[in-house]
Amino acid sequence: MINSTSHQSWLFYSPLARQAALLKDDLLDPVDQLLEDPALLELVRQCLATRSPASVRTGRPTIAPDRLLRCCVMKHLKGWSFRDLERELRSNLVYRRFTRFDAEATPDFSTFSRTFALLSPQITEQIHQRVVGLAREQG
Repeated sequence: MINSTSHQSWLFYSPLARQAALLKDDLLDPVDQLLEDPALLELVRQCLATRSPASVRTGRPTIAPDRLLRCCVMKHLKGWSFRDLERELRSNLVYRRFTRFDAEATPDFSTFSRTFALLSPQITEQIHQRVVGLAREQG
C-alpha cells in the first residue's frame, strides 16, 4: 500500500520541532522547495504502484512518495550509503525535517535499499530532468 505523509503533532517532539525549524542547511533548503512539485511526487507514486497491481490499495505500507523522493535526493547529494542514510536520519533533526519523518520512526537501511530499487533508471532520469527544469525556472 502506498503510504502518505501525515503531520501528526507529537507532545515530546513539539518543542524540538520549533528548534529544528530554526536550523538551516544551505544545501537542502533550496532543494526543499523544488521537491514540492506535484509532478515529481506523481512520478514516484507511479513507480511505487508498479510493485504489484493491487499495491496502491493493499499490502504493507511503504515509504510515502514524498519521503522516498527526499531520502533519495539527500542520499545522492551527500554521497551516503543506505546505512549512512539510516544513521543520519535517526540522529539529525535537520535531516528528519527535510525528509518529513519528524518524530516518526525511520526505515531500516534494507527497506531503503529495496524501495530505492523500484526507482528505475528511466524514472530517475525523468526526476532529474524535472528538478533541473524547475531550478532553471527559479533562476
